[in-house]
Amino acid sequence: MKKTLLALTVPALLVAGSASAGISLYDQDGTQVTMSGAAEVQYRLTAVENMANDDAQLRIDDGDLALRIQHQVSADLYAVGAMELNVGETDEMEFDASGDKVVRNRNGLGSVTNDVLFVGLGGNFGEMTFGRQTAIIDDAGVGVDIELKDTAGVSYDDVSMDQYIKYRFSGEKFWAGAGYNIAQSDSTTGKKGEELLEIAAGVPFGDFEVRGYYGDFEHEAANKEQKAWDLEFVYAAGPIYVGALYGQSDRGDNADVKTWELAGSYTLGKNTFGLGYAQNSGDAKADDATNFYANVAHQLTANTRAYVELGYEDLETDNDFGYVVGMEVKF
Repeated sequence: MKKTLLALTVPALLVAGSASAGISLYDQDGTQVTMSGAAEVQYRLTAVENMANDDAQLRIDDGDLALRIQHQVSADLYAVGAMELNVGETDEMEFDASGDKVVRNRNGLGSVTNDVLFVGLGGNFGEMTFGRQTAIIDDAGVGVDIELKDTAGVSYDDVSMDQYIKYRFSGEKFWAGAGYNIAQSDSTTGKKGEELLEIAAGVPFGDFEVRGYYGDFEHEAANKEQKAWDLEFVYAAGPIYVGALYGQSDRGDNADVKTWELAGSYTLGKNTFGLGYAQNSGDAKADDATNFYANVAHQLTANTRAYVELGYEDLETDNDFGYVVGMEVKF
């Protein structure tokens, strides 16, 4: 469960592409084609790696290339298609023979994989898309962490779905979304693969916003199930951002985990200073974890940033510091 549910400060329900705003390749006669991309490299040592006496590594954290196509069918209806490639990323999460997620190519060459490929329809009613997509719950969170919040915080078994139906709506008074991943049965075992049902919504009140996320995940073939939810409170005005969160996760094995998180940032000129705290409290002692982090990001240009982050992880068995220095260039 490496992908944390507490990842972003702005719901990506409202954003078409994940890499960046992108550039326009074509815009004529009701047809729009946009492309976006990102490259990010880090020198990183996580607290967990430090506990295991691993060495710091120069790591390819992000390599994205995304394409979005939109055709205007009528005044109130458009058709959309999107594709995104992960290019050369160091840590690729894959399924092994038992159905568990494992890390490949940690110190080797990364590969080119397709993690987004969908089509859909949109209009005043919102947007409905079908295909390979990222789950809505991946966009939850109040944290301002860049990299070093691995163990504390509500986590989710998987966020990349292949048989996914997603609905998104963004209005002046609220936004909402829902998604369902269709589980496929294994021909050998007869057990179903990944099934996910999730909902999310948010309501702004001036500079404040209240939002919530819920996901119900089950993977019979891997003998995994999880229900998770969180409730978030965010204040964002000018250079100031403050977020608070409470969430719970039930893995189906009587191992409930409660999570609290506080985070904030302040932007001064081209520099953003972030600070955060997250704590897990579980029925099993092994689930207890506390995380502190602090970071500084400098915006070299509108699409280029450099950053430094220091993190501290306190687990039931050990504790230590981690650090990361990185740079991201995108378009």
